[in-house]
Amino acid sequence: MPTHYRYLKSVIGGTVFALTLSGSAHAALTLTSAGVADGFALSTVVTNGFSATYGPLGEAILPNGNFITGSEFTSALYIFNDVNGQTIGSALSTIPYSFATGNPQFVMATAGGQAYGAQVQGGMFVKFANDGSFTPVAGLSGLSSYYGMWGNPANGHLIASSNQGLVDIDPVAGTFHVINSGVFPDGVTVSPDGTIVYAEVGGNINAYSIATGSFLRTYSGAGHSPDGTGVISGGLFNGDIIANNNDGTVGLIDATSGLETIIADSGTRGDFVSADTSNGTLFLSQDEQIARLSCGEGCSIGSNGGGNVPEPATLLLLALGLAGVGYARRRNGR
Repeated sequence: MPTHYRYLKSVIGGTVFALTLSGSAHAALTLTSAGVADGFALSTVVTNGFSATYGPLGEAILPNGNFITGSEFTSALYIFNDVNGQTIGSALSTIPYSFATGNPQFVMATAGGQAYGAQVQGGMFVKFANDGSFTPVAGLSGLSSYYGMWGNPANGHLIASSNQGLVDIDPVAGTFHVINSGVFPDGVTVSPDGTIVYAEVGGNINAYSIATGSFLRTYSGAGHSPDGTGVISGGLFNGDIIANNNDGTVGLIDATSGLETIIADSGTRGDFVSADTSNGTLFLSQDEQIARLSCGEGCSIGSNGGGNVPEPATLLLLALGLAGVGYARRRNGR
């Protein structure tokens, strides 16, 4: 399975060696020393064909295990095998789509084993078939998309930013209810137990109760402009938040202390984030590529199932990193 390394770090006799193995001419999203020490791994899924203001669209896992994404630059949706090291030319199929809103980006999410999406700023919520065709989710009259959307890993619902605020959608029953009518966020993600929604609001990440809609707390964006987010399930950083930042960094936010550690940098513009529910990794959209972030053995990002199964090359990276620095850095005594 082809894999693009962005960063390989080991500590031998107190000396740090960094090796870049990607031939990309673009800025390369790269793990920081903190990211490697914490056991994260980063690879490239798809490059080329995303030369637009916001890069590739969101991603979702189709029922047959492939994933769907797209590019407003080419006005097309694409279906890919769920492997690394691809280009637009690797797409299994291409589906042109029409710009139906003022912003042609597609937010996408996987919920209950099904792929869903919506054009932002006014698009209808749709269900994707394996061939990339899509039909409206029935029963959602008067509801349209705003920005973020995430599959609730606890019950298969969609938690979404909409024209009616933050909403909880049951796409099978075709019903929805408003969680908080005063919140119109960008990036949205859900805790593994399905009780908390994290949403980007005004350059920070706010936490809200899904049951009551009540505001719980704010996590400062610290000037990095967080956008898409995902929550870690299991392992050392259980419950902590991954933030794909507009400034080309990726942050790990401690859900208890609120402190952010930059685990990747040197990227372009981070935007959409989607859970790969088939293997527990996280898709990260950059201007020119889709990257994949994994958190090592015993954890997943953005879902509570499908534990992360690293590729052989990723296992090598982890082994070298952990051999030099010991087990993952314990922050705040954890």
